[in-house]
Amino acid sequence: MSKNYGKLTILSLVVALSSSVLAGCAGGAQEQQPAPQPGTNSKAEVYDNGLPKNDKVTLKVGFFMGGYGREWFDYAIKSFTAKYPNVSFDVTASADMKNILQTKISAGNDNDMFDFFNTTPPAGASGIVSLAEAGKLEPWDDLFDRKLPDASTKSLKEMMLPGMFESFTRVNGKIYEFATASSFGGLFYNKTLFEKNGWNQSPRTWAEFNELLEKIKATGVSPITFPGIHPNYYDWAFGPAKLFELADMKGGADKAIENFKTYTGPQYTSPESLEHWNRLYELGKKGYFPEGLPALTHTQSQMQVIQGQAAMVATGSHVENEMKKSTPEDFKWGFMAVPFVENKNQKIWVRSGITNFQYLWAGKPDLNKKWSKEFILWLMTLENQQFAAEKSGALPMRKDIIDDASKVVKLSSSAQAILKYIKETDARTYKAHRTISISDPNLAKATKMVEEMTVKVVLGKQDPKPTLEEAEQLLQKAVQAQKK
Repeated sequence: MSKNYGKLTILSLVVALSSSVLAGCAGGAQEQQPAPQPGTNSKAEVYDNGLPKNDKVTLKVGFFMGGYGREWFDYAIKSFTAKYPNVSFDVTASADMKNILQTKISAGNDNDMFDFFNTTPPAGASGIVSLAEAGKLEPWDDLFDRKLPDASTKSLKEMMLPGMFESFTRVNGKIYEFATASSFGGLFYNKTLFEKNGWNQSPRTWAEFNELLEKIKATGVSPITFPGIHPNYYDWAFGPAKLFELADMKGGADKAIENFKTYTGPQYTSPESLEHWNRLYELGKKGYFPEGLPALTHTQSQMQVIQGQAAMVATGSHVENEMKKSTPEDFKWGFMAVPFVENKNQKIWVRSGITNFQYLWAGKPDLNKKWSKEFILWLMTLENQQFAAEKSGALPMRKDIIDDASKVVKLSSSAQAILKYIKETDARTYKAHRTISISDPNLAKATKMVEEMTVKVVLGKQDPKPTLEEAEQLLQKAVQAQKK
């Protein structure tokens, strides 16, 4: 054997061993690397929304068992999980959800907290503000520019009823409570009674409205009622939306809304407020509200309309569901807004009460939050909106339902009346809300003072101006205290 042959043999062995070692190292490195994330290398591994198909996610939901029930919610879950089988729901449903939520928030355990819930956090509006500012709630803003699953060319914002998007409450410019249903306030009436007497079912000006009230009173029926025990019910028909309507008549609606949101300038003694209360006082002096109003509960005032003792009641679109056990089968609800406008070219404003709020907890994994948003977007599909409207009485948020007569006719009589009125009058729907939370007790005193005055004003027994001026002084003290 030659020396060169021996060297070549040894060299070959070294190379072979080196290759084997390197291959083993490479194999070991591959085994230690994490598996590729689903959806990172193949479109087949993600849904059309970009979320992974193979990652199982369970969404914990806190569901308040209220007047709408949960049939609509379960219906949406069923169709959602059929399309996205990797997602499941762990729903805690309770009529006492607010206390359950309070306990979880106090515990501060993100793992135990719901991914999303439909109960307003404790302390109401101020609770939302404090949780949002503490970074505990996740904003929903990105959803509004998303395309709806059943409207591929339209964004959620584009598909909403007019005024809905503007009605969402903002905290420092962001939206932390997402509404999946709408409700509306105004005057609800017995449609058959109106037709029998030939009364105007859609007065378009303040003068026409007063003419209607005069005709109703002449028959011995009280024109308007509401629960004097809960005087804030007047707000459904005569609340801040009317202030904005008055301001809009002079081209100042945007400024009035901003001042309202931020407590900027006079509130109770603004020109719009004084005009608004003076109009109520004039109606009261003409005897357009029942004398027994101070003792009425909300159901009693609504029964007055059902029984023909009063023509109209100031309340919300929940009235039909709330009174269905006391309402004859052939009873049909009608709806109108109070027109403060002076001519038909001016815009009538309708109180919008967006509802079915959803709140997203910020301390959850990103994938959970993304799937939670997908489900909330799913609730806005036409099928789910229609189902919720038919089964729970929750009015839709989508404007295309109004344009489809075959869908509208399946809704309750009150829902049909509201949507018909909004479409025919081209009304502006709006939910008044504050963007600043004030805890100073002077604000509560001012609010109580105005509430206690309300019944006396609508019965024509008290000039509102002195009380409004006193309440304004208290409110401004509260505003100043909040700035310190």
